[in-house]
Amino acid sequence: MFMAREFEDLPFDTRPDLTPYIIHLTKNTKTKNGHTAFDNLVGILKRGEIMGSTTKSGFIKGPTPAACFMDVPFSALKYVLTAENTKPNKPRYEPYGVFVTKKWAYAHGCRPVLYLSNKERESLGVPDNELWRVVNFEVKEAAWISWLHEREWRCPGSFQLPVDPFGVLVRTARDAKRLNDLIKKKSRDFKIKPLSIIPLTVICQGLLK
Repeated sequence: MFMAREFEDLPFDTRPDLTPYIIHLTKNTKTKNGHTAFDNLVGILKRGEIMGSTTKSGFIKGPTPAACFMDVPFSALKYVLTAENTKPNKPRYEPYGVFVTKKWAYAHGCRPVLYLSNKERESLGVPDNELWRVVNFEVKEAAWISWLHEREWRCPGSFQLPVDPFGVLVRTARDAKRLNDLIKKKSRDFKIKPLSIIPLTVICQGLLK
């Protein structure tokens, strides 16, 4: 007989590819507003929310914006933050971001995306207002379109961050000190004050170059 389990009893600690968290990484928007990835992380903490991306600003299908996360263990982020993905002039993401538990995320509207081909999406009749859930997955003899490795989760609209518990990822220990000092100096400006600020160069034992 199948027995439902509490979140804390799920096997996150039994394999190195599993994690109880999902991560949202920022990137620089220098061509748009001059902001660095660190600046955009600070903006998230000040607003207390992750703004949803749209068809124009991201890869979201349909009319509903969505906030995006990836289901990747912290230590494996060094293999995501490659030179190709972190190009200075056109990055997909950089080593700055926030993380929340899957338990909190699910309770507040986040769901794993549906990886579907255009033909499958049409066959299933996914309505326009649910297209935020869909990521294109096309398998052909000549080429593949696949983002399965991101193990993405999405939330429709913007995502409100929890005040506690909550954590932040930055590139270096120096960035961690910089952010901590900024929060202490301008505490009233921040809706979110993270309980932990983790340098990825430490937890990943260095980042790929």
